[in-house]
Amino acid sequence: MTKLIFATGSQTKLLDAQKALQPLGIEVSGQKIEFDEKQSLDQAEIVKHKARQAYTAVRLPLFVDDTGFYIDSYSDFPGTLTKHINKTLGLPGIIKLFEEGQTAYFKTLICLIDNNREIVAEGKLAGRLTKKISAKFNPETPLNSIFIPDGYDRPLVELIDSADIGNIHRINAINDLVEKLSS
Repeated sequence: MTKLIFATGSQTKLLDAQKALQPLGIEVSGQKIEFDEKQSLDQAEIVKHKARQAYTAVRLPLFVDDTGFYIDSYSDFPGTLTKHINKTLGLPGIIKLFEEGQTAYFKTLICLIDNNREIVAEGKLAGRLTKKISAKFNPETPLNSIFIPDGYDRPLVELIDSADIGNIHRINAINDLVEKLSS
């Protein structure tokens, strides 16, 4: 396999994937594909569903990703409901769900699919939560304003431009995929 489609409309995600897969001789192109959002608490089920839909649309080897945010004191929450929780509760409501310093993580799953296999890979970024919303609040990624990655003392939104950490959960998932493709 020398060419893969990343079913995404995000240039940032595409660049992450190209950077990680190019050394393996894999050319990655992006293609925005509309998905029916499957409702499930199982993130692997969701990413596989997205991959199957995309593969049905283009019939070429491709991969998709799905990222969830998890507060450790809750079982798989908000997880696959992250987008809905952001829309309904907003950051002020989410802040009511945790104590200062409570641990949480972002988890990205990638599913690669071609005509004879599905491979699911995973990457995480662990950290702790703060109730103080960063002055660099970004409405596109509100949780980054209250999430402090392990090893840092500032919210993720403040680190993205200055540290190679912003999308580390996705990069870790891509690296996991690379490892699985190599074995």
